[in-house]
Amino acid sequence: MTTTANSNGGTSTTDLAPGYDAGKVRDAIRDNLWLHFTQMQEFADPEVRPLILTRGEGTTVWDVEGKSYLDFLAGIYSVNAGYGRTRIAKAMMAQLESMPFVNPFGYASVPAAVLADRLGELAPLGGNARVFFTSGGSESVETALKLAKQYQTARGYPHRWKTISRRVAYHGTTLGALSVNGLTGSRALFGPLVSGARHAPMSHRYRCPYCKDAPACNLMCYDEIERLVEFEGPDQVAAIVTEPVQNAGGCIPPGSMDYFKKIRKLCDDTGILMIMDEVICGFGRLGELFGSTYFGVEPDVITAAKGITSSYAPLGAVLVRKSVADAFAEAPRDDLPEPVNAAREWGFQHGLTFGGHPVSCAAAIANLDIMLEEDLPGKAKEMGAYLHGELQAALGEHPNVGDIRGAGLFLGVEMVADRETKASPDKSDVLEWMSDKMLEGGVILRNDGRNDPTTQLCPPLVVTREECDQVVNVLAECFDGLAKRLGTVGTQHPTAAS
Repeated sequence: MTTTANSNGGTSTTDLAPGYDAGKVRDAIRDNLWLHFTQMQEFADPEVRPLILTRGEGTTVWDVEGKSYLDFLAGIYSVNAGYGRTRIAKAMMAQLESMPFVNPFGYASVPAAVLADRLGELAPLGGNARVFFTSGGSESVETALKLAKQYQTARGYPHRWKTISRRVAYHGTTLGALSVNGLTGSRALFGPLVSGARHAPMSHRYRCPYCKDAPACNLMCYDEIERLVEFEGPDQVAAIVTEPVQNAGGCIPPGSMDYFKKIRKLCDDTGILMIMDEVICGFGRLGELFGSTYFGVEPDVITAAKGITSSYAPLGAVLVRKSVADAFAEAPRDDLPEPVNAAREWGFQHGLTFGGHPVSCAAAIANLDIMLEEDLPGKAKEMGAYLHGELQAALGEHPNVGDIRGAGLFLGVEMVADRETKASPDKSDVLEWMSDKMLEGGVILRNDGRNDPTTQLCPPLVVTREECDQVVNVLAECFDGLAKRLGTVGTQHPTAAS
């Protein structure tokens, strides 16, 4: 690969791979590559130039033309330790050279055992948790759902097969994970889905139908979960699945710090498993190693992926409280019904060829070392507070900003057409336009339209104050442009007036 330096500190690449320059790579994207959640027809136009990233360092990435961007999406909420971590790459190479693969069906690799041991002690699950490895986030959620149902059967409750999750929540794309998704548009094309998935309202303080005009959250959003459990029958519900901070809809924390504590008590009282989906919120994102710790709860199961390797390699995990895992070691008995004995006979009836891949586990161990040695969760807490404060100062009074929310380095700025009514602008008018303007300003962000349009900020945990300042300035310019586009100019916020 041949590269030449350019004026903005990036590189221009003339040969990206043998026989492939930038033009031929774009042709391959147009003709052969199938991108995820993407209408590929848009690339049929040769004038549409997809963003091709070729290099990264810290929080900065460079495209095929050599232009630099601040990646405030951290890949996709996932490059937590930042780009350019040669320590992780070297750990992966060392494992590749010694043992590239071990069959996880009854065999073990050293990296998988070491990583499980360390995570089992670090996770907020009461100590000595058991860890089941997967290849990614959707698989982790799918695994947790199957685990919950087999666990309930092995305990003698084969009729516990229903699940409760929240509306608008995203939990993955495999069929079981899609079933607990609360996104109607994502679910609609693939029915009938796995039966028994029930959905409660999310806890969304800014737009809560129960308490948005009250001085504080009244926890009626939790009451709806309790009512749903009562309606479905607590003896029929296997698990309640929630994210610490809900991603879809735009970085939505619960309205009260007691929200998850009440769910924990409900699960204790009924025997329902509490599953915290930390695929995004885990590994430092909220200012703690685990998002559950941020909210002061110990769930029964934690799903993880993304930040577990900082996305240097595909890996997911399901971390399970020891008392739950031990139920899978119970032996069949003559006095038990056949479904119960079937659930006990062979352990957890689930497996994935690449779950706990030794090279991925080696990456995760190096990533965990970096996180703990550099206290990246602590940095996320500090820089998240700084970024939130700067966003509030620059945009808090903007006529087209309704809410600034989130936790740690997982923040959202919700767009409105009118602050008084909280009316949302037409998504088709703003989302693509805002994303284009932010890219022009050298910033990669997500403008999420899965509920009310919200700009999401989720940078690597190594982000600096100077980088936060740069992004806030770009956002202020973009929101001023949005105000002109929506006709709300004339109301000046502090940044625009200064």
